[in-house]
Amino acid sequence: MITTAEIRKKAEKLYPSVLRSVLTGEGFFPVTLRSDKSLSKDFSAMSREIAHIMSDSKDRKGFGYQVVSEKVKHRQHGIQDIPKAIVFETLADYIKYIGKQHEFDAFKADADRILNSIPQLKDWCSSNPLMVVANNKSWEDLVKVCLWFISFHETGKYYIRELPIEIHTKFIESHLGVLRLLLDELIPHLSKREETFFQKRFGLKHEEPRIRIRILDPSLIIDNRFSDISLPLSDFSNANFICRNVLITENLMNFLTLPKLKNTIAIWGGGYAVKNLQLIEWMVNKHIYYWGDIDIQGFEILSMLRGYYEQTVSLMMDEITFNKFNHYHGTGSVSNVWGLNHLTISEHNLYLRVYAENQRLEQEKIPQGYVNEILRHLDN
Repeated sequence: MITTAEIRKKAEKLYPSVLRSVLTGEGFFPVTLRSDKSLSKDFSAMSREIAHIMSDSKDRKGFGYQVVSEKVKHRQHGIQDIPKAIVFETLADYIKYIGKQHEFDAFKADADRILNSIPQLKDWCSSNPLMVVANNKSWEDLVKVCLWFISFHETGKYYIRELPIEIHTKFIESHLGVLRLLLDELIPHLSKREETFFQKRFGLKHEEPRIRIRILDPSLIIDNRFSDISLPLSDFSNANFICRNVLITENLMNFLTLPKLKNTIAIWGGGYAVKNLQLIEWMVNKHIYYWGDIDIQGFEILSMLRGYYEQTVSLMMDEITFNKFNHYHGTGSVSNVWGLNHLTISEHNLYLRVYAENQRLEQEKIPQGYVNEILRHLDN
């Protein structure tokens, strides 16, 4: 037999559908919950179960569910009136029973506010009624933001904090999740669905990754003063440095201790930050060199970079270097990446070795004298 706890659980599970029906105008009540007809073998237990159900019903409380009973002849208990179904006859009975009257009233008020201002959100509200509920105290400002994006948004013009909307400066940043869903619905023509970062997705200005550069050729130093600089990615992309070689290294200390080299600039890769270097047009015609750790991740980064620039050459990521400094080998880190498509045969063989043996040679453990000797050929 169904219990009062099960009735409440089933009733609460209907709540999103009830809210949806309010928006769509579809009739939802009366709604019936089927009752399990199985009875306890113990007569006293069965009687208590029925009494609990009846004590929580509308007949006793004045609101809630009605109990539809039927006479059942039981082998042990004889003929008994057993609950056949639980029925919520009206919306009012249902809402009061689940104890959400205040929340329900707020939902209706919020839905009216939203749809009076932005009627094109009706389908969205119907599909996401609990999202409407969850943002109860925020809809006045959410509507302001949506209306501004619909009417005035120009891509690439504003940072979030400088949008000319009469809201708290941190409001958008604290409501990115719901705003993303709303704006995907309202301005699909301005939404870059492939972007997960809110600002990029909706054409807002944002803090760009910065690219740190060392100019290793003294004759190329900017204004004869600036040899170590950091640029926003867009400025770096437009810079078109006058050099022949671009040397990218993963570790900061190795980047800082690179020797002077003719026609060469160095870029601090900072691990997987090399992904920021894709689509830099002026790098297409440069000699690209990459020096990273001899480990799984180092080869992943090398393969990624060569996917951007097929002319990329690895430095000190070979069997000779790995074997020469075997006393510096350490334990590698696991990775879920597999199938590196942009390694040479020798690089791939070494990658398989460090993968199988779970080893690594960190680049900062390689003596500076060896590094300088290997890099001498770039100085010609």
